Amino acid sequence: MKYRLMLLLTALVWGCAFVAQRTGMETIGPFAFNGLRFWLGALSLFPVLYMNRHKDEETYAAPPKGLTIVTASAILGFFLFSGSSFQQVGLIYTTAGKAGFITSLYIVAVPLIGLLMKNTLRLAHILGCLIAVSGLYLLAFHGGGEAINFGDLLNLIGVVFWSLHILFIDRFVPYFSGIKLAVGQFVACGCYNFIAMPFYGETLTLAMIVASAVPIIYCGILSSGVGYTLQIVAQRKVPPTEASLLCSFEMIFGALAGVLLLGEWMSMREFMGCVLMTIGIFSAQIPSRAILQFRKNLSY
Repeated sequence: MKYRLMLLLTALVWGCAFVAQRTGMETIGPFAFNGLRFWLGALSLFPVLYMNRHKDEETYAAPPKGLTIVTASAILGFFLFSGSSFQQVGLIYTTAGKAGFITSLYIVAVPLIGLLMKNTLRLAHILGCLIAVSGLYLLAFHGGGEAINFGDLLNLIGVVFWSLHILFIDRFVPYFSGIKLAVGQFVACGCYNFIAMPFYGETLTLAMIVASAVPIIYCGILSSGVGYTLQIVAQRKVPPTEASLLCSFEMIFGALAGVLLLGEWMSMREFMGCVLMTIGIFSAQIPSRAILQFRKNLSY
């Protein structure tokens, strides 16, 4: 139960972070924001690493040949960079509540993508996916058959990378310390963001950092440092599909935070889309018959 509560707390922190991410971009670019955020997240964990430096390491399995803590951190950092980049840029064009619900589609994407990693696909996953997609249509597509909002589309693309992030965490936590993985992925993600800045035409000044200090601190210390660390530590004891369900509560917390703090009310059509997405996401976790399992496994 303790580890499930850790994931629920993670969802609360992440949900409120959508508000901080939107307000932060009023004074700073998305890649600069994420670069500072994730490096601050790594920095916030250094005291934890220092305090535990003399303690005996937990017993971890021997990693596959070629897989080191640096390699694992680089891989997780890339998925984290990709997902957070699509999300952060997408928030320029959409609301915090809609971004939260669309991002939470990783709960139905994880089992589908997990087939490539020898995870079982069940009937409930397919039914939940169909319901969630119908809700997505109401939420993200405007009436009259208009195209999807650009920000919603970017968040939808990011779902693929959030799903891969969850699945690869599940692959790596048996071999390495959760805290070390968290620090490593934050450092790598920050580097990727700063490398991307000039390609996006971004600049970074001290005035920008000061003006965005509160959102950066919240997202860096709480959303990144605390949230992702709780996720990695808890996933050692909670299966990836159940973990993604608990983390998906961020969609509800994000929508509530958007209404209470930003006044981002939804139309009735969008609200019904959120209801359908919630039903689909939760119904995907109902125990059901296994219908497909891809036998070929990845090396790591």
